[in-house]
Amino acid sequence: MTQMTREEYQNRVLGCFVGKNIGGTLGMPMEWERSKNDVTYYTHDITGDPLPNDDLDIQILWLLALEEQGLHIDSKILGQYFNEYMIFTHAEYGVAKTNLRAGLQPPVTGTFHNKFKDSCGSYIRSDIWACLFPGNPEKAAEYAFEDALVDHGNGEGVYAEVFMAAMESAAFYERDIRKLIDIGLSYIPEECTVSKAIRDAIRTFDEGMSVEQTREYLMQHYIGHLEWHAIAREDEEKGYNEGPMGFDVPSNMMIIIYGLLFGEGSYEKAMCTAVNYGEDTDCTAGTIAALYGMMYGRSVFDEKWTKPIGNKLVTISIDPFLMYGKIPKTVEELTERVTVLYEKAQKEFGLAEWSGDVEDFYAKPYFRNIYREMNVVRFEFPGLNIRLDYCGDPVIRRGESKKIKFILSNKSKYVTSDRVNVYLYGREGCEILPQKEQNIFLSMAHMGDGIRELEYEILVEEPLRASYRFVAEFVFEENKNNCPMEVPFVLLSEAGQTVPVVWEKKGPACTPNLPRV
Repeated sequence: MTQMTREEYQNRVLGCFVGKNIGGTLGMPMEWERSKNDVTYYTHDITGDPLPNDDLDIQILWLLALEEQGLHIDSKILGQYFNEYMIFTHAEYGVAKTNLRAGLQPPVTGTFHNKFKDSCGSYIRSDIWACLFPGNPEKAAEYAFEDALVDHGNGEGVYAEVFMAAMESAAFYERDIRKLIDIGLSYIPEECTVSKAIRDAIRTFDEGMSVEQTREYLMQHYIGHLEWHAIAREDEEKGYNEGPMGFDVPSNMMIIIYGLLFGEGSYEKAMCTAVNYGEDTDCTAGTIAALYGMMYGRSVFDEKWTKPIGNKLVTISIDPFLMYGKIPKTVEELTERVTVLYEKAQKEFGLAEWSGDVEDFYAKPYFRNIYREMNVVRFEFPGLNIRLDYCGDPVIRRGESKKIKFILSNKSKYVTSDRVNVYLYGREGCEILPQKEQNIFLSMAHMGDGIRELEYEILVEEPLRASYRFVAEFVFEENKNNCPMEVPFVLLSEAGQTVPVVWEKKGPACTPNLPRV
């Protein structure tokens, strides 16, 4: 298959979002119920509209970020939009918002006090990156990585979104489910739990295990915590009511992959199989149907699935007032706006037409280096990349020094100086060791690795403030413009730590939007 025409591209993107609405509406009534289901069609009264779908909501939010900020966005920019427009305060969404409002930045926002970093909240929104970069899994995976860091930090949720984005991007040109799974797996570490769960799904299918047998295996090996939702008596009697809190994404990825294999080319069979497993049913079914839409286009979906829900987009988790006039009303409008961005991406990144070789879709060895960035806050400057490592949590405690580290990487081939002045600014009362001002030697990239680490210890005898803000300044000695490169960061005191997530027995896990002061 050669490069798609605009018409064909739009047909696939439209299929993606129509599928998302179909699967989400099918699975929503059973969402997060641990029970065996017997679903073959919509189970609730159809009103002519799809059910609200937060899986699409955040993608609409990312759409707005891309339109307003351009294509060169990262986790920091996405985090700003997440903080501004996301209204949900439960689970990983609430944790991320709380951390963002405390002044932290990704990936720390997705790591600190986050018991849900291994949950399902990120892979469900991978579609937009695949649609933006069809036939370019590497680029789609790169953007998915930035996306997932916001609320999943260094968790399994990151691997799930990277996997899905790569798989979906390839699906614009490849329809073999086995090959698509292999392509997705090439982008994530073999040892991560998401990878193991996906491989177990393949193995159980190949061994001829039934849906029921595979579900039993899943419950025994990848069970997550479902304290606040319905659990069938049969599952409760088997002890399937407890698991690690927030450890949801491996099980649901296993469900998706087994559903795709068991579906044998039928989107109906695949997504109904996923829903009949229980767990995060709207997300598993929505992801499967979206993938089929990318592979075959809008026409793959029968009228019996599309007519009852129409073409509207019904949002639930993004602020309708702050985003007034910015939320697409239909799947067609969403498709058109994504198409505009896709055409910009083709020009701006100079993306070549697909060569026709599926092997090109597999991850290159250097892609794995991306996972080195899961524990550091990144700052990119002309000629100098700076990484901030909190060396643990971002908290300064009474009577204890707090260690932080800067990793400097000189990427410039034009700066003649190899010395950098560093100055760390902090509030009065903060002791900074070894000293606030340093002058360091930094070799240039073409003369070595050009990497240098700087360690500091910060001490506040009596941390009374909720947070302490710092700025690190870096200046090349021979920089003619003498332009400082500034890295701001926050340390929270014990009095100002964000509140850990609280579980409510009969409702979702919630966390406040503001740090406790």
